Amino acid sequence: MIFELKLTKKDVLTIVLLSVLFFSMTAWNLGQTQAPLTNWESTTQASFYVDVGSVQTIQTVYFWVKSGNASVTIYSGVPDNWNELGKVALAPRGTDYSIQTGFDANTQTQFLRFDVEAVEYDSRPNFSNWGITNPSDKEPSPYIEIGEIGLTDLDNNQITITSIRGLNNTTASLAALVDEQGVLELPPTYMSKMYFDEVYFARSAEELANHQIPLERTHPPLGKLIQTVGVLAFGATPFGWRIIGVIFGTLMVPLMFLLGKKLFGTWIGGFSAAFLFSFDFMHFTMARIGTVDTYVVFFSLLTQLFFLVYFAKVLKEGWKTSVVPLALAAVCAALAFSTKWFSLFGVLGMISMLLMLRLREVKNLKDTLSNKYVAFFNHPFLLMIGLTGVFVAIYFATYIPEMLLGSSPNTILALQNAMFSFHGGSVTDSSSAPWWTWPFMFRLDGLTVPKWFDITYLPNNMYSTITAFGNPAVWWVGFGAMIALLVEATHLEGILSNLKSRLSKVASPSAASIRGKGWDVAAIFIGVVFLFSWLPYVFIGRATYIYHFYLSVPLLCLAITYFINRYWHKPIGKIAAITIFATTVALFIMFYPVISGAPATGDYIHQLKWFTSWYFAPC
Repeated sequence: MIFELKLTKKDVLTIVLLSVLFFSMTAWNLGQTQAPLTNWESTTQASFYVDVGSVQTIQTVYFWVKSGNASVTIYSGVPDNWNELGKVALAPRGTDYSIQTGFDANTQTQFLRFDVEAVEYDSRPNFSNWGITNPSDKEPSPYIEIGEIGLTDLDNNQITITSIRGLNNTTASLAALVDEQGVLELPPTYMSKMYFDEVYFARSAEELANHQIPLERTHPPLGKLIQTVGVLAFGATPFGWRIIGVIFGTLMVPLMFLLGKKLFGTWIGGFSAAFLFSFDFMHFTMARIGTVDTYVVFFSLLTQLFFLVYFAKVLKEGWKTSVVPLALAAVCAALAFSTKWFSLFGVLGMISMLLMLRLREVKNLKDTLSNKYVAFFNHPFLLMIGLTGVFVAIYFATYIPEMLLGSSPNTILALQNAMFSFHGGSVTDSSSAPWWTWPFMFRLDGLTVPKWFDITYLPNNMYSTITAFGNPAVWWVGFGAMIALLVEATHLEGILSNLKSRLSKVASPSAASIRGKGWDVAAIFIGVVFLFSWLPYVFIGRATYIYHFYLSVPLLCLAITYFINRYWHKPIGKIAAITIFATTVALFIMFYPVISGAPATGDYIHQLKWFTSWYFAPC
């Protein structure tokens, strides 16, 4: 049974309070709202020196590198008498973008000299080397773009640069290197820099905001287009490229409440689902990073909600019920697929439920086999063929902005094949984790399972670190609940009992049936969507990571909710539920430093390393 979705004032108040709570937690220290905006560019060699006003101990030099690459030789001393300190490559990796490169100067001086030599840089979007060209393509050439130079002393306090002067006829735009000293975070942390895959997705959002074809083209464009809204509203800053993820992450809280209420028909069903998801580590961390996975999960939850509305009406009223909810589910599924392809797995699970329902009905028809075959396609699969057309149209419509920027339809079609080849390839990564380790979050061989995103070394044995993994109270309890739920959904216990009875009564084969009695639709829905969202990774050969399990986390929350809802009316059920809620919050608070980037001591962080396969900071 799936319940009618009727919200009470208590439901609405719960949704509002949980949403405000999650938004407040997630938006706190999300990222700086200011960043260097004026940049200095060079395609050749350039020399200049900076003045800090008096002789000071300069420990570290930071370069706010926007794009490109260069080799920089650094000197201390005075004009006409320089001593070389060393060399540094500003952006050694081809994917580096909007990063802060540090150099340990460890010198006492009033002046620092920099000889900058631009290095060849390839600005073409991904797959250009696969024969997919774009009007914006430029052949690789020397280029460097720097936003600012920052200096710190032995205590990591900022040393303000008072002036800058060119050498060897270098004069153009040098002031841009030192004109925004007040917006620098020193030393830089996640608050002021791009980390992990933000160098792809946040960068693409900036490029789309500047009417450029984005570098990242290994995924469909919708997520990057959504992210662009934040950049347009709040600027090309860490806050700007992350805030929309926080908003979508917050909107998932009411969606979880609605799913819980729809499946179980009770306030505790809605509250439990939303509460557990609100305090899950993965949901929190992924909502705060400027990537697109949060949008995928949001649209997937919308798909599940609309599908449930339709499926419930079909069970109650038959196939002649309104198809509007199914159409809305198809639209949301298309939006999820237009963000990342892996969202399709759960959709196939929901389609399989309709398929099995129709097969069961056709099987019971008293008609010829050929007529049964024809009848099978009457409901709802002729309709789904039409919805598939809508799905495809929405997907390719998300490429319209790129086509307006110059990509031809043939380029977009060729891009799909390149994307498929990329994701179907054999990419390896030592930091990846196989699918079977995700719900457990550890492995006995010591290889890392949680995905480390970023770390900053701070003074006094302090660290700022961000790692993606799950709340043990949600993932471990949820996975156990999922196994129990699957047993319920498949009538496994009853089937085995009846089968045993049949085998023990060979003389009377009609004494028992191996068929289960009745079907628990909520359990079937949760179990089927979970398995379809997770198990396809068995067949994926390229590197996979624990955050690919993000799509399955809401189902773990619903599995726990299934049993909380069942036993809530009993005292022992209330005690167990409250214990789970309290433990979830306690673990969230305990692990907050390693999932948020909040500064913490190395000693505290190391206490959180429960397994050898958990890595948060150097030992």
